[in-house]
Amino acid sequence: MPDHVDLARLQRLIGGQALVRLRQRLARKLLNNSGPRLTLSQATEAERTAVERLVGRPPGRGRSLVVDLAAMERALERAGVAPSLRAALEALDGPLVDWRAEREADRRGWDELVAQYRAQAEAIGLGEWLDALQVSGLLKRVAERDKQRACELLDAALRVLARLPGQGISLSALAAECLGDAHALDVGEPVAALVRRALARYWRGGVPLAQPDERSIWAHAGVLLGGDITSAVLVHRLPTQGGKPLDDALAIHYREAEPTWLTLRQLLRDPPAWACAGRDVYVCENPSVLAEAAERLGARCAPLIVTWGRPGAAVLTVLEQLEAAGAVLHYRGDFDWPGIGIANSLFLRFTMKPWRMGAADLDAFSHLKGKPLEGQPVDANWDPALRDALVRREEALHEEQILSLLLTDLQERQL
Repeated sequence: MPDHVDLARLQRLIGGQALVRLRQRLARKLLNNSGPRLTLSQATEAERTAVERLVGRPPGRGRSLVVDLAAMERALERAGVAPSLRAALEALDGPLVDWRAEREADRRGWDELVAQYRAQAEAIGLGEWLDALQVSGLLKRVAERDKQRACELLDAALRVLARLPGQGISLSALAAECLGDAHALDVGEPVAALVRRALARYWRGGVPLAQPDERSIWAHAGVLLGGDITSAVLVHRLPTQGGKPLDDALAIHYREAEPTWLTLRQLLRDPPAWACAGRDVYVCENPSVLAEAAERLGARCAPLIVTWGRPGAAVLTVLEQLEAAGAVLHYRGDFDWPGIGIANSLFLRFTMKPWRMGAADLDAFSHLKGKPLEGQPVDANWDPALRDALVRREEALHEEQILSLLLTDLQERQL
């Protein structure tokens, strides 16, 4: 038996580009230890000639080529070309690696790594987040497939998540407190990617938007980006229990039946003590509805909030606070595809009742004309018939077009 490889002769026998497939299949067969013979379908003339010349058989004519691995190895040994078939293949193409076994071992390693953090994540209600990091591959990507780095990032992310909610703490202060670096939670930082995924989808129900903006993600956990005085929500006649400066200010607006703005900073740093347990609170999409309600109904108007289109961080924050205070939320938006998308996201996150948002409501106003629909049709999660009804109509129906009816609802349902 030769103890070396005659590379020049080996190249002539089974080397070259034309026999790459043959060598790869032989290597896989050896690694899998899956039997003494390899069947090569649709064998090329080059493959057939190389094998049959090596083992001393005349070329066959069938569509498949059966290779006896032991016969091939004996032929290589007798010819003094290589001590084994494996040695020959490694000399030509490099070490044989069982990639399937390697991948399985790697997968087990990551499973074991994540399992170390299971109890810690579940203690703060984030077991699903941990699973999602693994399934999506996000943890591997931000750690650049380095397991030690992944452990460091999970340790850091869980420290931050265990510290929340922040009660109006700034993002930089949170990062400095938990991680020793005021910029460690900035966009693009690996720890920030893990924490943001948790807040957006898993922490206390997540943010009710398919693609939440940065401010809304952090506001959901009581964290402010900068001063956060630019994110605000327009409200009307929201009752409070009193006792704090912001409650007292809101009480004046409530008594005078004047709409008011609340900034995200106020909502997070000094949350009002809402007096809404069991009370109907209405949410609309367009500010003109609130403006007319304030003008025509005054103090006879039920509590009302405006999302101003796609809800921002301040809107989502006040809705979370009101739901926690026991308010009964009702939502009404435009009958168009963006409006249905907004409603879907809100109904998914909050315990909300549709406010004249069904197919029957739309059909009742078939005589009202509207702008042509734009965008792709969207299923309404709360009423499967609404999509088809809107497709048939081919025109949008905006809140302002049924304003009188909405004002009647707001007046009649007040407590």
